[in-house]
Amino acid sequence: MELTRETFGNISPASQNVFYILAALTMVVFCYGVWKRFVLWKKGLPIDAVRLIRGRLSEIWGKVQPGLNRLLVDGLGQKRVRGRGLASWAHLLLFAGFMILFAGTTMLEVDHLASAISKSLHFHQGTYYVIYEFTLDVFGVLFLLGCIFFAFRRLRLPPSAGHRATDWVVLGIFIALGVTGFVLEGLRIRWQQPPFDGAICSPVGFLISKFFDGLTVSSARSAHWWLWWTHSFLVFFFIGMIPYTRLMHFIAGPLNLFFAQPVLGRMNPVSAEDVESSGRFGASDIAHFNRQQLLSLDACMECGRCEDACPATATGKPLSPKDLVQDLKALMSSSSAKKLHEDVIRAETLWSCTSCSACVQVCPVRIDPLTLIFDMRRNLVGEGGLGGTAAATLRKMQSSANPWGFPQAERSNWAEGLQIPSCKENPGFDVLYWIGCAGSYDRRAQKVTRSVVKLLQHAGVNFAILKNEEKCNGESARRVGDEFLFQELAQANIETLARYKVRKILTHCPHCLNTFMNDYPQFGGQYEVVHHTTYIEQLQAEGRLRSNAGAEARPADSVTYHDPCYLARVNDIHQAPRDVLMKALETSSSKPDIREMARNRTKTSCCGAGGGRMWMEEDPKQRVSTLRAREALGTGAKTVAVGCPFCLTMMSDGVASQNAEARVLDVAELLVEQLGL
Repeated sequence: MELTRETFGNISPASQNVFYILAALTMVVFCYGVWKRFVLWKKGLPIDAVRLIRGRLSEIWGKVQPGLNRLLVDGLGQKRVRGRGLASWAHLLLFAGFMILFAGTTMLEVDHLASAISKSLHFHQGTYYVIYEFTLDVFGVLFLLGCIFFAFRRLRLPPSAGHRATDWVVLGIFIALGVTGFVLEGLRIRWQQPPFDGAICSPVGFLISKFFDGLTVSSARSAHWWLWWTHSFLVFFFIGMIPYTRLMHFIAGPLNLFFAQPVLGRMNPVSAEDVESSGRFGASDIAHFNRQQLLSLDACMECGRCEDACPATATGKPLSPKDLVQDLKALMSSSSAKKLHEDVIRAETLWSCTSCSACVQVCPVRIDPLTLIFDMRRNLVGEGGLGGTAAATLRKMQSSANPWGFPQAERSNWAEGLQIPSCKENPGFDVLYWIGCAGSYDRRAQKVTRSVVKLLQHAGVNFAILKNEEKCNGESARRVGDEFLFQELAQANIETLARYKVRKILTHCPHCLNTFMNDYPQFGGQYEVVHHTTYIEQLQAEGRLRSNAGAEARPADSVTYHDPCYLARVNDIHQAPRDVLMKALETSSSKPDIREMARNRTKTSCCGAGGGRMWMEEDPKQRVSTLRAREALGTGAKTVAVGCPFCLTMMSDGVASQNAEARVLDVAELLVEQLGL
């Protein structure tokens, strides 16, 4: 016998016609459900998706390539699913099994239609048939293993995901599809009685067929027919229910991956003209989000990864990124008159966010709760809904160009005795050292500033500072929700930087770094921006940072490094600080002892100061810095190194709350200490 099989073996032409009619009706139900969700997405503000297909072919490819890459890497490659132990492996098995079984079923139908056109187009035979049957058997087993794991997990080890009755229906259908598919294969082998080569290439089906040796061919055919229809109805039911359950994730997830914001730490600007024409600032209604944001709500599977990574959730604050997304999804789907701010999302929930981007980074389909929070914050600020110390901070930034409200004339007092040239005094400078508000006014952070200056001077760097011409870059104002205050400060700084033809900016603050890299270009400010740890690493590599002759470096302590969110996670800078520390500690007589925390590099944990939280009052029992300090101290390190003035403050407070003797130092301070400067 030829190594092949009929697509509709044992199924009469009449039954085939009924099958196709039911399949068509199922697709109508499916498309109607998807259309209903699409109508809900259309409630939102338009996105310029048409721009993707405008221009020459090379230009179109350049615009769609990032989205396609995300589909391949994060979607098909499941990059963001990996790294969570057995749950990740189970999802990979389920996903891979489902995709291969779906592809296999599709190819079987293609062969059937091709064969109907011409027998010569029949390809489901020979070597292809053997590979096809074996592959589908293997991936069918993997699919079932993934389903069984998740069923067991929900029974014995409930995940952070919410439980719904439909979840069990979905799992039940998946398992039933897998089992009936294998039993169908066993019955087919029993009644078809293919040659050994044609049977053993379906190892699972071949083993199952042995259980039916007692059946006559007629009985096997009858059982096969009934089970085939049972399997078909399960398939129809599964396809039809996709848009009406969390399985809508199958549609919305890939779409969100394609349209998602590709850059962490970037916010969309709002112009005064837009506000005047629309009468809207931020989001006070579900329709004030854009269509991609509403689409992302349907992409959520409630896996709980964002919630597990959220520092606000971990400290008992009223924010769960998962709940926020689900509450907005419920509002989008509801016909009730509930108000977005008063009835659905509380103000305390929005102010709890540290904008650390952990939730965005871990989401398998790149749902971005931050953009939702920022849009709602903008509306609250515009309506006067921000009070307390945060509101006072914004007023000080407005009047004094710094969050402390100190006089502008005192901005460069920290530089007394260091003989640092200003841009006016040294117009030929190679790099501008941007000090930032903390480095200018905060007494503790001023020590970091002076340490960076000592290193620059020691290395002979041709640099300058703006002195009293520097103003707050407005980062905190933008993240809190005062977009126009940010734009006012940004425009003033951009004009100042343009006056001195600044091209390269050095900063020790990751928030300043991110603002210059991701925010200022939206308003014409294009610069090469470098963090002080990266710049110091370059100076070390060039041999320009050597110990002072005769200076005795302090014996090196054990060190753990805390990665700032806006440096490591948002801007992917995490190796340079470690290289600097390693080389710094190598200058001592003792062996470098750098101890990593469990959460490090791009998977770092927040200190609690971002998103304007630096300027908000906080219950001591809910301080994020305390959790992170415990993690740092848990390494046994005697020194906690940081690369951010906000982290310096928060980690110092956290360590102090534990009555620990560990020191908290910026990387630059530690290097100055080791070089004997």
